Amino acid sequence: MKFLSLVTRIGLLGLGMILVSVLSADEVWDNSSENEPTTNALADIMLNEWALPLLVLGILMSVAMIGAAYLVRDERRENLLWEFGGEEE
Repeated sequence: MKFLSLVTRIGLLGLGMILVSVLSADEVWDNSSENEPTTNALADIMLNEWALPLLVLGILMSVAMIGAAYLVRDERRENLLWEFGGEEE
């Protein structure tokens, strides 16, 4: 298991180094596009082309937050009694 963790960390480090080298290359930033994006174009793309993936992503994030809230609950008897102000028998 430790070997797999080590390989994963080395792979992520290598991926990060590749991304930095690709994004810092001059060829990426030399050519400027003639069509500058606008907020209206972004809104149009998000509502028309990306509506279903954004909806699925929102549902997945909601499920994750509900699951996290459920797992964090502490239902031990002494904590429930303290929270609701009851007395122990």
